[in-house]
Amino acid sequence: MLMGALATFTLVALMGVMMVLSMARGLPPDPYYPRLHALAALIGSGLVIADAVGGDERLYLNIGLAVVIIALGLVMALASKKGKKIPKAVLIAHAGLAVACYGILAFFTFNPQATLI
Repeated sequence: MLMGALATFTLVALMGVMMVLSMARGLPPDPYYPRLHALAALIGSGLVIADAVGGDERLYLNIGLAVVIIALGLVMALASKKGKKIPKAVLIAHAGLAVACYGILAFFTFNPQATLI
C-alpha cells in the first residue's frame, strides 16, 4: 500500500511543479488542475492512513505533516478563489513540507524495517 501511496504522491508532486511553472510564466493553471492535485493528494493520504490504521505507526509523522500541508493548500485555494495573490510564504511552506513528507514516505517505503527512533 505504501508503494501505491508513493506513486500517487509522485503524481501529486509533478502536478504541483506544473502549477508552479505555470504561475511563474504568469499564467494561471487550468481551473480543474488544482482540484485534481488536491483529489490525488487526498487519495494518497487515504492510502497512508489505511496503512497506519493497519499497524504501521511510523506513518503518524506523515499524517501529521499532511494535515498541515492540506491546511496550507486550503489557505492557497481560498486566497486564489477570492482573487488574491497566494502568499509566497504559504506556497514555500506548503511545498517544503510536502517535499519532506514525500521523502519520509519514500524512506519508509523502501526501508520497511526502518523506525523513527
